[in-house]
Amino acid sequence: MPLFTLVDSKPTSENLPPTEVKQSQYVKSLIPILKDACLLALFVCAYLYSRLFYSPGVPYLVTADQTFFWQYALRMSNGEHVYRDFFQFTPPGLDLYFLALFRLFDKKIWVTSLAAILLGVALSVICFTLASKFMRRSEALLTAMFFIVLVYGGRLDVTHHWFSLIAALGATRLVMESRSVPRLVGAGILLAVASSFTQTAGVAVGVGMLLVSAWEHNCEKSCHTTFRNQSLLLVSFCTAWLVLNAYFLATAGFKALWYFQVIYPWHYIDHTRGFLIPSLRGIGGLVLIQRLFIYILLVSVYPLVFWGCWRNQQRGSREGIQSLLLATAGLFLLLSVITRSNWTRLYAVSMPAIILWMRFLLKLTPHKLRRWTILSLYGATVCLAALQVRSVRRQQYTMLKLHGGTMAIAHTDVEEFQWLEAHTKPGEDFFQATWPSMYLPLGLRSPVFVETLLPERTSPEFAALTIQQIEQSQLPYILWSPWLQPDSKHPEADNLQRVRDYIKNHYVRIQVFANRDEMWQLK
Repeated sequence: MPLFTLVDSKPTSENLPPTEVKQSQYVKSLIPILKDACLLALFVCAYLYSRLFYSPGVPYLVTADQTFFWQYALRMSNGEHVYRDFFQFTPPGLDLYFLALFRLFDKKIWVTSLAAILLGVALSVICFTLASKFMRRSEALLTAMFFIVLVYGGRLDVTHHWFSLIAALGATRLVMESRSVPRLVGAGILLAVASSFTQTAGVAVGVGMLLVSAWEHNCEKSCHTTFRNQSLLLVSFCTAWLVLNAYFLATAGFKALWYFQVIYPWHYIDHTRGFLIPSLRGIGGLVLIQRLFIYILLVSVYPLVFWGCWRNQQRGSREGIQSLLLATAGLFLLLSVITRSNWTRLYAVSMPAIILWMRFLLKLTPHKLRRWTILSLYGATVCLAALQVRSVRRQQYTMLKLHGGTMAIAHTDVEEFQWLEAHTKPGEDFFQATWPSMYLPLGLRSPVFVETLLPERTSPEFAALTIQQIEQSQLPYILWSPWLQPDSKHPEADNLQRVRDYIKNHYVRIQVFANRDEMWQLK
């Protein structure tokens, strides 16, 4: 063989088999997408780091709903079992997330800030991936940045709703391309993962997918295919759910899971508060505008998509089905929280509405103005991010070095932490009756089954159990709050009077802090 033949024998697209040509083209098409994803991840990391860290290596102490899941993870790390040794009415998926990070790194506050940054990156990637199905990459990048700053940054809380959203929308994205067997099985598994964080999320989106499958059946008139797709989705979901919950079924039992995840929320979690529209009392300025904008999108975008699919007769078109899948997922996620709506839940189901709204906006914008519209939205997103960072840094914080590391604590809470640091040691028993924000920073442990007491949420049985466990452990200190007084509007729902009486008879109030919290000491 001549030498030049050997030199020029490198394979090209002309002499490659068709399968390898497609694979090569697919890999090349992924390169710009990966570049944009990396750029997005860098922006999200920089933005969230500036929101979550007071100075390099010194995080803010964020005491939002995520503190419950820190505490659950801490109790798991101590060998305790969910539903058996401590109370929880959600699936333990988020507990396991924090537990994994604590074991990989350490039980420090900066790890919880890292958890928020990783979550933000995951949310931005799933938003970018979904938006890329409906618009160009630059527009999808804008959509993801806009969502992270306006929605996630506007409610910066590592709650279980975000994780169920990622898994549920991942399942939706998986079946957008086709309804093949591997994709349907993968979607069922992801829906089971979603239900391992929020019990209603995977079920709600699964029902929506079944309805879209019926919509396709009306178009294709293929009953056999529709039944196969629905069966695969259901079987894979149920199988994956059993596998994911096998350990908890074995340690706590099905009866306990049913009570804590279904019966208890039904009876004790607010069904009358925030029905359809959450409260806007005491909210003003930029936050009020953000919340009204998100709420208007949630109640208007999905009907527009459904009306457009019907009006344009897109039942069999690929684009119509993809829009329908995303809108249906968003609508059913909204319906799963609308009767008990608060702003955390509404923010956490708004991603499909943001994507579809951005698609409508750019599609309706004249071609000559589209570039300026995109640049304006990029500028507004960056300005909003800068305002949020500035707002956090203008507040008063004090740096304290505690068992959970050096952290910046809000000025109003510093007195409590300093008092407890002087009067307790890491590993000691302590009970914070309102919010479990003290345990991780100070290294304290709770011997009580419930993590918080609320007049309308604590059942009589749990109130009696709390008294029994406080008495058995002889707790030296209890942190009480004026929030725990009876609700004058609903006095019949108060189950804490026995606990108040016990504390008054066996403890003495020794300190009232500036934020009105009270420290009680065993007599």
